[in-house]
Amino acid sequence: MKALESTNKRRKPLVAAFLFATIATNVGFPQQMQEPGLSLDLSKYKLSLVYVNNFSEPQKIIFEKDLTGKLPSGEQVRTSVPDSGTVWVAEGRGGVDIRGGKLRVSPLPFDTVGNQVKGEPRSHMVVWTKEIFPADFLAEFEMNPAGSTNGLTIVFFCAGGKNREDIFDESLPPRNADYKNYHSGSIANYSDAYWSRNTEDEATTNRLRKNPGFTLEAQGRSLTTGTTDTTHRVRIFKYGGHVEIEINGRIVLKWDDTGTPLGAGHIGFRSMEGVSLVTYDNFKVWKITKK
Repeated sequence: MKALESTNKRRKPLVAAFLFATIATNVGFPQQMQEPGLSLDLSKYKLSLVYVNNFSEPQKIIFEKDLTGKLPSGEQVRTSVPDSGTVWVAEGRGGVDIRGGKLRVSPLPFDTVGNQVKGEPRSHMVVWTKEIFPADFLAEFEMNPAGSTNGLTIVFFCAGGKNREDIFDESLPPRNADYKNYHSGSIANYSDAYWSRNTEDEATTNRLRKNPGFTLEAQGRSLTTGTTDTTHRVRIFKYGGHVEIEINGRIVLKWDDTGTPLGAGHIGFRSMEGVSLVTYDNFKVWKITKK
């Protein structure tokens, strides 16, 4: 009995260590915190502008619910894909429109004049570009949380099906802005959480993940603390497996994907239901090649 007890005592620390390592890998315990650096160094690359959107003109926005239906069993399935005129595809029950030269995303629906419909259930939101962007790119956009005191925002990039289908392929299940469907579902992507007011830790960190798997790959200082009516400029650099995130002119993290880097795909903006409103502007994407 004593021998058995001794063996069990030796096993417990090993089991605990194994469980901790497993959780840290899959759930994402904090990686080493990176400190802010200088701005992106693009001197070794040639940039070719492939996309510009300053939201100065009306654009076609469709909702995922318009692309889905229900089987007799009640299961929700995709029934169509976005048409050629679509610019944005919104997932969630909130509101998305273009007003005042901004893309506006709300956890509540908008009425016909752009006011939020109070009393409706709040919703997480994901708004995807219909455009597919190159595997090697520089993207930048401006985001303003419009005074929000809660919630979180994420940018997805290189998004496609796990087998590299288009994310709107009819074979893929609807996502409905349910976060698990983006980090542990049928699509693959990189995600960067760059603004939050959910907790102090989230507010002060920028967190990069590779999905599916919800694996925290790198983290740095967020540089989006302070007042919440401020416009932030986000830049994403990806070349091969190398990723850098720049916030307001300073690099907050760098990471090399030593596995199989993700390729061409969609870019999407996620906002949690806690935000009051998020606006996006001056969205640009360049294809990059080595000089």
